[in-house]
Amino acid sequence: MSESESWRDIRPVVLGVVRRDDELLVAETYDPTDDETFYRPIGGGIEFGEPAEAALRREFREEVGLELEGVEYLETVENIFIFDGTRGHEYVLLFETSLVDETVYEREALTGYEESIDEEFSVVWQSLSTFESGEEIVYPEAVVDVVKESA
Repeated sequence: MSESESWRDIRPVVLGVVRRDDELLVAETYDPTDDETFYRPIGGGIEFGEPAEAALRREFREEVGLELEGVEYLETVENIFIFDGTRGHEYVLLFETSLVDETVYEREALTGYEESIDEEFSVVWQSLSTFESGEEIVYPEAVVDVVKESA
């Protein structure tokens, strides 16, 4: 994050909804302040001048080394949140997409990497019903409704 940016800025973000039957491919994340594990579709920030779809493809390449096909815009949602004690505000462009590497659909998990914080993270398939029931948490919360509406 550059000096001109802060968590008080509204951040444009792109996330990819990848499905395997009733499951979504999501990154597992932990908030130490709230002692909470939650999930989020793979993606990240849109750079200035970068088209949203190009940002999504770049994020998947950088974070999990995967190429996308069939990328289709779903919806934009607003997400105002607190993570690790810091407020955040983002507009999230959600895209439904598929993976070129079909072997990923047969795997239960893979490892992602976030270069900006030099940290690995788990990427797993998580049932949409666990998010609907509240058994597991997905952010932004609107992902559940958007995915159900697009089915």
